[in-house]
Amino acid sequence: MGNNKGFTLVEMIVAMAIFMGIMIMATYGFERVLVGTGQQTKSAQSNFEGVVGLEMLRYDVEHAGYGLPWDFLNYASNSAIQFQNLGGTANKELDVGANVPVAGIDATTLNAVLTDDIHAFSAGTATKEVGGTAVSHSSGGPDYLVMRSVISALDDATSKWTYVNYSGNTTGNYSKMKEWDNSEDLTSADRFITIRSTFTTSGEQNKTLLMDGSNFEVNVSAGGDLPAGDAFKPADSAQVVVAYGIRSASESALRMPYNRTDFFVSRPTDKMPQWCNPGTGILYKTMVDHGTGEFGPPYPLLECIGDLQVEFEYDEDEDGDAIILPPALLNTHTAHEIRSHLKNVRIYILAHEGKMDRGYNYPKDSIHVGDPNNPSPSLSGRILSSSDMASLFTADWRKYRWKIYTMVVRPKNLNQ
Repeated sequence: MGNNKGFTLVEMIVAMAIFMGIMIMATYGFERVLVGTGQQTKSAQSNFEGVVGLEMLRYDVEHAGYGLPWDFLNYASNSAIQFQNLGGTANKELDVGANVPVAGIDATTLNAVLTDDIHAFSAGTATKEVGGTAVSHSSGGPDYLVMRSVISALDDATSKWTYVNYSGNTTGNYSKMKEWDNSEDLTSADRFITIRSTFTTSGEQNKTLLMDGSNFEVNVSAGGDLPAGDAFKPADSAQVVVAYGIRSASESALRMPYNRTDFFVSRPTDKMPQWCNPGTGILYKTMVDHGTGEFGPPYPLLECIGDLQVEFEYDEDEDGDAIILPPALLNTHTAHEIRSHLKNVRIYILAHEGKMDRGYNYPKDSIHVGDPNNPSPSLSGRILSSSDMASLFTADWRKYRWKIYTMVVRPKNLNQ
């Protein structure tokens, strides 16, 4: 006869314990899969955003100086043309005074004093906003980068340029702009400037902003005719005059003969992604509005940013042996010196990929936001120790996958 006794209580308890153990291990494994999938998703998203945001930054750095004048027509002194700071009354005077950055960023060292020569770059160390309150760190904060060119604004007019032909008419200079016969032609729908290129007897180039009194903006008729008179045009057939689009005519009059773009790191209290470390911020791009002199809306480029450091390769002797200048030292040089000797702009950005991972431990005790191969590493960027990281990014800073984005960009337009 068969055994009809069934299972004992002990056997049932043992079986249930084994089953519960299997379920716990399966649940833990499934949880780790979900955590890993979420981490990989955030990492992939961070990488994608990094590529897009950094390419925008790279493009602006490469084109810094494009269309900038090196001199002003009939310029005598600061009293001849009013230099006023951003945020002043809207007018058509040259607004190339000291930088006034967005709220919450220290303005102390952002720019050299500009006179009759416009810097393509300015940079300085700014305070860092954490939780909406501006705070500084003993080793300095993220850098603040300013670039000037005609091409950096988000406006179709900035992609347009052309030559202004000389007219030998004896009763007036009826010069015309060369037409490309397509949508790239400058028209009455665009606001633009004209710059005259000349060469000294020693062969040095100079670019002069052509002006009519204190006015530098060119307005053309609906038919594309330049204003009457000799302003904004070649004075003889040997002169080369180029017109550069600045913005659309539907916008307000030009405040500056270029577009200014600022890059900075800030932490908005209401817009930070929840997966970012609480001490990080967002890398923003913003542009000065010609009508108000204030900054336009900031465009977020990259999230979860811990630091931004900018350096400049400078070859003063032109012997091929460049030295690294921090922003403060770059700003001691004139615009002419920078055009002649600046070789590359080096940008280092500290960020983390994905969100906090309790199962991860960052392997290093410090992070160098700079060039570790520099003969004097401490002179490149800044080195954040473990205590620095804990102070800035909480005691859980090791639970994030930190990385350094490195960009070495050669400006194409500084001395052209």
